[in-house]
Amino acid sequence: MRDTITVRPSWGRRLAGIEGLRGVAALSVVFYHLGLTASFQVQTGPLEIFFTLFNQGLTLFFVLSGFLLYRPFVAAIVQGAPLPSIRRYAYNRLLRIYPAYIVIFIITGLIVGSVYLIGSTHGLGPDNIGRLTDPLQIAANVLLVQMFVPQYVMSGLPVSWSLTAELTFYFVLPWVALLALRLVRKGSGKTSAMVCGPIAMVVAGLGITLWANDAASRMSPVESANFGFGQSGSAVLLRSFLAQADLFAYGMLAAVVVVMLHERGLERVQTWVKATLVIGAILMVLLGIEFARPILSSISGVAAALVLVAVVLPSSRRDDLNRAARVLEWFPFRFPGVISYGIYLWHLPIIFWLITHRQTFGQNTLSVPLNGLLVLAITLPLSTLTYYFVERPALKLKKSTGKAPQREPELERSAK
Repeated sequence: MRDTITVRPSWGRRLAGIEGLRGVAALSVVFYHLGLTASFQVQTGPLEIFFTLFNQGLTLFFVLSGFLLYRPFVAAIVQGAPLPSIRRYAYNRLLRIYPAYIVIFIITGLIVGSVYLIGSTHGLGPDNIGRLTDPLQIAANVLLVQMFVPQYVMSGLPVSWSLTAELTFYFVLPWVALLALRLVRKGSGKTSAMVCGPIAMVVAGLGITLWANDAASRMSPVESANFGFGQSGSAVLLRSFLAQADLFAYGMLAAVVVVMLHERGLERVQTWVKATLVIGAILMVLLGIEFARPILSSISGVAAALVLVAVVLPSSRRDDLNRAARVLEWFPFRFPGVISYGIYLWHLPIIFWLITHRQTFGQNTLSVPLNGLLVLAITLPLSTLTYYFVERPALKLKKSTGKAPQREPELERSAK
């Protein structure tokens, strides 16, 4: 199954457990958005802590992007090898984002009519859920630049705002790597040069988050919603790459840690070390929920990076797979991770369609798992079809961005 459903990475070897983490992230986002099918009493009742935890699924996606995409650049700088081909890198990134997005956007936004016409702050009525007809708005959504235009903020596919942030990160990342390489050539230490850019991103993202939370604390709920998600300049900023920059940066810093450890000859890591990282990550998130909700996404980003490091570090036994990775290689985690992009794009239009056609099981606590099963029963098959007929053929067109350094560890092993 592993050989038939995945496409070989454009650089290095497949990292065991990564698809499983993507699966966790995708399903978390789905269950968070199931709150739309529940009443306010349910959203703020005993299930509220679960909705809060599930809301960190997107954070995990951003951290994974930062780790996976920065790692080849870090390895090249550490080894003194040429940087990965930026032209091929850009080509591969476009293949990853656009084919599936365009297909799903056409179906949901132009044919079925289950996307935002105005934006998320305008509710789920017929004046805000339907088919897009404005040619300029359609063009902006097709190009994924709608989040740069205040009047189109949050229009179209509900989650597409994050794709705009992701694309911006794709553009910024090579410049961060080139800056690191320039600093190294000027005599800076490799580690300090490679963390310089990510640290600046942490300062930017965390700073904007703190400013936004302080500003929103003096607003009414309606004003706060428009401030962050409405058709306003502030929403353009708060949904942009700059406001999410620290989340990508935590993954980038994890990439530096992992590559440097392997460069220093690390071949085994005791289980208790990785368990400590995971337990520390869990405690961080729980303490964040209790005491620091305004910056919970940033705390969750650090926690996600710790879990990621624990998953990719080698086992204490050379012939065995990292235990955390082995769990994530289990089919119920791994396959949703393989089709996670489709899950991410499909699920909210499906939820919208079910709500507007009154096909949900209600809004009480007991209806939440039933609605979840209903949404997944539609989302998973559609995402599978999208993967096999759109994503996978496109991913096979990706080009190698360069040869991995010889000391790149063989992290792909078969789960026992």
